[in-house]
Amino acid sequence: MTVSVAFVIPVRHPGSVRDWTVLQGYLRQTLASVAAQTSGNWECVVVANADAPLPDMPPNCRIVRVDLPLPDMPDRQTQLEAYYDAVRRDKGLRIHAGLAGIADQTHVMVVDFDDFVHRRLVEHVEAHRDAAGWNISRGYVWSGGSWCFAQSGFHYMCGTSHIVRRDLLGSFTTPEGGPDIAAVKRRLGSHIFIHEDLAAQGNPLQDLPFAGAVYRVGNPQSTSGSGQLAAMMTPPRDLLVHPRRFVRNMLKYRRVSPDMRRDFTLPDTPW
Repeated sequence: MTVSVAFVIPVRHPGSVRDWTVLQGYLRQTLASVAAQTSGNWECVVVANADAPLPDMPPNCRIVRVDLPLPDMPDRQTQLEAYYDAVRRDKGLRIHAGLAGIADQTHVMVVDFDDFVHRRLVEHVEAHRDAAGWNISRGYVWSGGSWCFAQSGFHYMCGTSHIVRRDLLGSFTTPEGGPDIAAVKRRLGSHIFIHEDLAAQGNPLQDLPFAGAVYRVGNPQSTSGSGQLAAMMTPPRDLLVHPRRFVRNMLKYRRVSPDMRRDFTLPDTPW
């Protein structure tokens, strides 16, 4: 039976991570969030290097091992675009490997190894199997405390933000049989372009009708370089430079309620 949703989690090269124990702890929490779906009609594909230790996999989860080299990462401060290009290549190739064998009519959701997803995602997809997919346009930003930030335009900020039917993603194969690197970087390694590309193809993504994911920030193992919640969403300098924006953003903070913890399986401990 074809599953409704395949969650694909690309895990970074071990050589690019300062503390692999912490990464495994984050990944374990993300897997628990995925596994809390109200419908069991899903699978999760974790893509990692052959020598990367991983936590125990919940039911419906499988591991795809790859032999990708440690990416050459330019300096983030002085070569930001080159840095992100390297990130997109490595992440895209991992996702590409994870797509192998996923049926065309299955919807695919890429999930970053430290984020969280709403427990009703698969239930929603099952009720709309013919849809091209969804932008997760509303979500939360969270750094592990008692407060989170309600983020609109979430799919422009976070990689855990699209659900797309597999056949619409494309084949990513060159005529010679290898991966089309440019397409892999644009469609899989980045979350910025997919909704624009599909709309141009005549297959626009809908906005998911509820907040669908939580973007964890303040993780030193991530490639985004994101800081703690308040420093990222309401930096003190904005009070002087952009006071109206600062006030608007202050109003977007929310208490992390028991319902939210249940819906996203948010942990009580850092990892």
